[in-house]
Amino acid sequence: MSGDDVATSRIQKLSARLTDRDRLILRTLATHRLLTTHQITELAFDSPVTARHRMQQLEGMQAVDRFRPRADRGSHPSHFVLAPAGAAAVAVEAGQDTKPAIRQARRDRELGMKSPRGLAHLIGVNGFHTALEAHARTHPDTSVERWLSEREMPAPGFYGGGVRPDAVVTWRQGRTRATLAIEYDTGTERLARLVDKIGAYDTLLDAWKRGMDAYVAQDLFGTEHPVVLFVFTSPRREIEARAALNRTHTTVPIATGVRPPDTSPTEPLWLPLGARPPRLRPARLGAGVPGAPSPIETGTTRGPGRARPTALAADAGFEDDESDLW
Repeated sequence: MSGDDVATSRIQKLSARLTDRDRLILRTLATHRLLTTHQITELAFDSPVTARHRMQQLEGMQAVDRFRPRADRGSHPSHFVLAPAGAAAVAVEAGQDTKPAIRQARRDRELGMKSPRGLAHLIGVNGFHTALEAHARTHPDTSVERWLSEREMPAPGFYGGGVRPDAVVTWRQGRTRATLAIEYDTGTERLARLVDKIGAYDTLLDAWKRGMDAYVAQDLFGTEHPVVLFVFTSPRREIEARAALNRTHTTVPIATGVRPPDTSPTEPLWLPLGARPPRLRPARLGAGVPGAPSPIETGTTRGPGRARPTALAADAGFEDDESDLW
């Protein structure tokens, strides 16, 4: 048996012991690559004690692997990735070949070698999703109608080759909803890189309006054009980024905000570009962002004479390392 195989009997034995909640956790690990204990609690449990206990059981069943990132001081929470048997069980349930899933699981084990700084971007994106799911479990009028992780995204088309959001979510609250292209920023990318990302969105959304690359755009965003949501980890970074983005004169709908630790992204944290406070809840962004289309509209129009600075003074000292995980 090769290193990309898991015995069929072992997969069947594991699958027979999995609950529906276990399957949700394993499917989410397959698409998100890594989850912390806190994120797993948000996703599927009411108690962190129950979550820790069940994850210990899943580790004993060899469905998941666990590690703690190295720390100079203190300690970090447990981080979980799929074990090869767990990955194979997910693939079988989805009717897929198990070998690619097992190879991915073995590669994801290497995340345990990264520093906490190297994992911050992935953990931040995944935590945005699990926090939404936690809110939806206790608020029946809200739901994550769609979440697309980086691993699930389609191959880039000719016009949208530069568009690769960290995630895409359609979030509903009551009768309002918004499709958001999440750009999670830990402060390590140059501001000029953020500006270039908006140029790529501009190109793709304009092409979508004209019927080109429609299949790629729809695979990414569904039927609604997105609002590009920049999620920052510090107010200073948001201020600098908004100044840079304002200079692009883009017609792409954009909103920004800072998500403090332990604050739900469902709170009114988000400010559309070109708007003044008050900040909005995410479901209101579809209607509250200048240039954002209604659910029945098909696109935006790119304005002439878009200025795009080639260098920004605030970029000094930044490294473009957020793509390293991918």
